[in-house]
Amino acid sequence: MKITVLKGGNSPEREISLLTGAAIEKALLETGHQVEAIDIESVASILALPDLKNTDVVFPALHGGEGEDGHVQALLDLLEIPYALSGHAASALAMDKSSSKRVMRAAGIPTADWLQVFWDRNNNQSGTLFSSSEVEGLTLQRISDRALQELGYPLVIKLNGAGSSVGVAIVHKPDDFEVAFTRVVEASDIPQIDLIIEKFIPGRELTATILLGRRLPLLEIRPQEGFYDYENKYTAGASDYLVPAPVNSPVYEQISADALRLFELIGCRGVARVDFRLDGNDYYCLEINTIPGMTEHSLVPKSAAAVGISFPALVEDLCRAALS
Repeated sequence: MKITVLKGGNSPEREISLLTGAAIEKALLETGHQVEAIDIESVASILALPDLKNTDVVFPALHGGEGEDGHVQALLDLLEIPYALSGHAASALAMDKSSSKRVMRAAGIPTADWLQVFWDRNNNQSGTLFSSSEVEGLTLQRISDRALQELGYPLVIKLNGAGSSVGVAIVHKPDDFEVAFTRVVEASDIPQIDLIIEKFIPGRELTATILLGRRLPLLEIRPQEGFYDYENKYTAGASDYLVPAPVNSPVYEQISADALRLFELIGCRGVARVDFRLDGNDYYCLEINTIPGMTEHSLVPKSAAAVGISFPALVEDLCRAALS
């Protein structure tokens, strides 16, 4: 096959995308395919790629922003070019954490309570905020008060459409809310910032991989310290990984089944990673990722390896699935 790998982009997760793209390129070359990896500056720059129409399949190795939120997928659909992984609608829905949590809640899949907030950077001198469920004019203090009343502490503040733990803060007491909120806002470079404030769920970090409609073994992440943030994700030796995760029945089966159910409800294709927290026997779904990381430290390849699927075979299978 002639395969084009799109990597880079202009999101805050650009560097991770470059690592994922390089790993995918190397794996596909090992399986004997003709591969061209292209570092794109933006989604619009795809239109200027001269040989894209001649490729058999595109592998979007883009994380965050327009590379993962459906823009690239919609463009490839319009150009009638086959591509691996999920389509534009599923990508957009999964990337919007608040919307995907509404799907979970409606389907009875446990997820933490949350508030959605939009911040207008241009008006931050007056501290104006508004949420999706109230009128404009909420102040930062009112947001903090509402979070205390409805969610309690500790809580998590994070960008609604980002991954790789970019723009995430855990807040343990109300006095720290304003500083943490500001830090998350500053992680985004756009004027209108969409974020969610979520009840913090303590416990164990679990992830479930769904590959071509098949449930792979659950994986548990045990950071050496802190939580599974950006540094712990991409620093060798910073976290331990247990696969299959040592979780007792029937909780193991329930988590795995809910991951597959969410994969189908969102409308995913190819592969997706679903993240959970396990607190005793109670579990909560955090999010679903339609373009999970594919580096040597990434979770999906670890789960695939546990059932004998090598990384080159994993990537090749996803490309062949795109053609079918």
